[in-house]
Amino acid sequence: MKIKIDQDHNRLDKFLYQYLEKIPLSLIQRLIRKYKIKINNKKSKANSVINRGDIVYIYYNFDDRTDKEFNIKLSTEDKKKLNNHIIFQGDDFLIINKIRGYAVQRGSKINTSLKDLYESLLKQNLYIVHRLDKDTSGLMIFAKTRIAASGISKLFKDNLVNKFYIAITHKSFEKTSGILINKNNEKKILKSQYRKINLPNYSNAYLIKLITGRKHQIRLQFYLNDNPILGDKKFFEKSTGNLMLMSTLLSFSYQNNFYKFKLNLNQIFE
Repeated sequence: MKIKIDQDHNRLDKFLYQYLEKIPLSLIQRLIRKYKIKINNKKSKANSVINRGDIVYIYYNFDDRTDKEFNIKLSTEDKKKLNNHIIFQGDDFLIINKIRGYAVQRGSKINTSLKDLYESLLKQNLYIVHRLDKDTSGLMIFAKTRIAASGISKLFKDNLVNKFYIAITHKSFEKTSGILINKNNEKKILKSQYRKINLPNYSNAYLIKLITGRKHQIRLQFYLNDNPILGDKKFFEKSTGNLMLMSTLLSFSYQNNFYKFKLNLNQIFE
């Protein structure tokens, strides 16, 4: 496992403590002493300086977990369905076309999550770096290691992930494109761009780019602007059918590589 450094840092241990999150500083320092962590594959100390362009090598698996812990029994049909919704799988992360109706993580009324199902399918620990609502479908990332989870979560936090959605609404906005600006109940700014698009079989289809990232943001903004999304029973009780909101494009740079994932038209609201 390796981390490419993009800026200077004063201490190796303090950098890794921030980068890895949730990993105890004492463990990081112990691994450095045992030469399980090295800068440019050379023996290093906890107080070693890291420079831009260096590579930190980690010879330790923070994600050890036995197969016995992944004990959800999946039918052949379940396995096929979950596998068919995998868009990309690398060493650091997994991209799926999230299935509508599945919660991403467990909750007070949810005993089995989509994360649990994919962990049982892949026999591997996964980490949540962002979320889609239960009834929202489309592109979503699961990290496959703690290090990847920390790095990708930071991309989302710093607004370095481009996220595009398609929504089908009850009617048309007066303008075919524009920027929506609102505030939620916590007085936080909500900001997104929209553009009307032609989508077969749907008359009021919009491509949406999130500028800020708040809980239920798109659904709330379209409701506040008097054009609720079809099937959105949370904000528009009269609505019926499935929620017509889908994450259709994700792009970002990670570990000096650029990634872009986009759903085809035949995958939209399948």
